[in-house]
Amino acid sequence: MTHPARARRASAPVGDGGPGDSVDWRLYLVTDPHLGGGRDAVPGIVYEAVLGGVGVVQFRDKECGGECDDDEFASRAAAVADAARRAGAQVGRDVPVFVNDRLDVARELGLHLHVGQRDVPFARARAELPGHLMLGLSIESDEQLRVAVAGPGPAPDVIGVSPVWATATKTDTAVALGPEGADRIARAAHRRGVAAVGIGGITSANVGLLAGTALDGVCVVSAVMTATDPRGAAADLLSRWDRARAHG
Repeated sequence: MTHPARARRASAPVGDGGPGDSVDWRLYLVTDPHLGGGRDAVPGIVYEAVLGGVGVVQFRDKECGGECDDDEFASRAAAVADAARRAGAQVGRDVPVFVNDRLDVARELGLHLHVGQRDVPFARARAELPGHLMLGLSIESDEQLRVAVAGPGPAPDVIGVSPVWATATKTDTAVALGPEGADRIARAAHRRGVAAVGIGGITSANVGLLAGTALDGVCVVSAVMTATDPRGAAADLLSRWDRARAHG
């Protein structure tokens, strides 16, 4: 299989560098406070993971919507964004931070947004999110992608192809696509200039199996959030991805 470029261009600016900034999608961390040992531990995990090579972070805390008030949710998202910024500055690169589902928080904090098929409607999110912020969308099938890029409005900046494999961290997903299904959807997304990352059941043991696909990278949750050494876990995942892609 032919391989896309290591880092695809984002269709929206990232950080302070202006339009056309390059986003490194290879390793995308989605946070989970329960797996990480509690909400207070999440920023520290994000900081270490970015030092280890994570290029994109998504703040996801589904339970916080019921357990936290809006101010606390926004405060925790801001803390994660600050951790990613500080770690990114230390290693000399911008690390985009997405907020999962919460359009109001993303808009308030000036962060990117990721929505699922059952979250706020994509068209509404794109209309209400400032144009310089990226918008990601979860895609579980070829048909969902077809609808997402059909227009007349803008297509997503990035899609999360889900689930590649079955995962215990998210139980309300469709049938696993496997590497071949993820590859097919990623190739279709690329034809519309949309980046594609795979998510679902990805570990250090199988990340290399996806390096030969058209995916621009992988999203991980438990592989980093449960690690005793998040920096080392991220570095290992990225190394395995790069080695497999180089030899694919």
